Amino acid sequence: MQAAPTLERDALLSDASQASGLTDFGSPDFEPALAMLLESYAKDSRLTSLGRRLVHDELVGDLIGRLQVVDQLKRNPAIRTAKVGRPIFILGLPRTGSTTLQQMLQQDPDTQVLEYWLGVAPQPRPPRETWESNPNYRQVAEVLRLTYQKDPGLRALHDVSADGPGECRFVFRHLLMDDSYDHTATLPSYRAWFDAQPMDRVYAWYADVLRLIQQPTPERRWALKYPPHLRCIPEIFATFPDACVIHAHRDPAKVVPSYASLLANFTAVYEDDVDHRAIARLSLRIWSERILKGMRDRAELDREDRFFDLQFREVLEDPVGAVERAFRSFGVPLSDEGRARMRAWHQAHPQGRHGQHGYRADQYGLDPKQMSERFREYRERFGVPEEKG
Repeated sequence: MQAAPTLERDALLSDASQASGLTDFGSPDFEPALAMLLESYAKDSRLTSLGRRLVHDELVGDLIGRLQVVDQLKRNPAIRTAKVGRPIFILGLPRTGSTTLQQMLQQDPDTQVLEYWLGVAPQPRPPRETWESNPNYRQVAEVLRLTYQKDPGLRALHDVSADGPGECRFVFRHLLMDDSYDHTATLPSYRAWFDAQPMDRVYAWYADVLRLIQQPTPERRWALKYPPHLRCIPEIFATFPDACVIHAHRDPAKVVPSYASLLANFTAVYEDDVDHRAIARLSLRIWSERILKGMRDRAELDREDRFFDLQFREVLEDPVGAVERAFRSFGVPLSDEGRARMRAWHQAHPQGRHGQHGYRADQYGLDPKQMSERFREYRERFGVPEEKG
């Protein structure tokens, strides 16, 4: 059996350079995050041999993405001056139907999303008919195919495709600063460090990557989705002053166990002896803190005209109507063609087509009544109903 690769700085940088043919990582501002992350993997995690190989490949991929962005911006520095026109951010709690919303928005010819494969391998978006022959696209599609082949149940938890919309985490990971690292491994040291970090330079990098990808169609509005954006409302508006936000809401007492189940399933691929209750405590703490910070930051921003609150039940009942109401509140036009394409997509993709995500709160040591009380202020502020059953 092949030995598990080492998780050491010099080896990872060398592997990324060798795989990409590039050597310029740009500013060394990513080095403290990489050092903290590797230290936490070494002393905190319980990675299996497979988990270590997966982490190695993911970190090399993060560094390759960084190398590619640095190279392309260096060759075309004018990209940095391009405008990112009035992006629409979908943020808030996970498991709120936000993935469905973004997948529908991708159907609108006037909207662009951060496609999964372009998040992994940033480059000016090539014509759609060339994607299947693009080696980056084919590699990402193959990784996803193998992932779902190994565990078909993951589709019911989180259904993504190479050509569909992806989350912004791939871009954040170019700086080794993202929520997702401890979603597949036990990394309390990294989490404590990461939660204390300012995110302004991460969003500056993120904006440059959007400018790079949008090169062929800069006039189309962006629709961007990532629940942890909730932590960074000030950074969003500092970087994108004309941004609009769809704030997705759902009863946290339902969200947290579902999210913990998602993390536990992914962690089981990487680690032995998965501690479901520790994962649940992490999930509860993260989203308690995110919700409170988001409420405080939104109040301090005092730009309620830039926010549209969307309840989970509205996404279930009429997602296209929800998009229409959000766009109307922002003064953003939605064409008849866009509306028709979104309705057609929604009819062709019924909820639960890949099975149901089964979990119980008591598996994770979570008490729904205690959680309901803990999030009372949030539910009352945004009129979020309790979900029974």
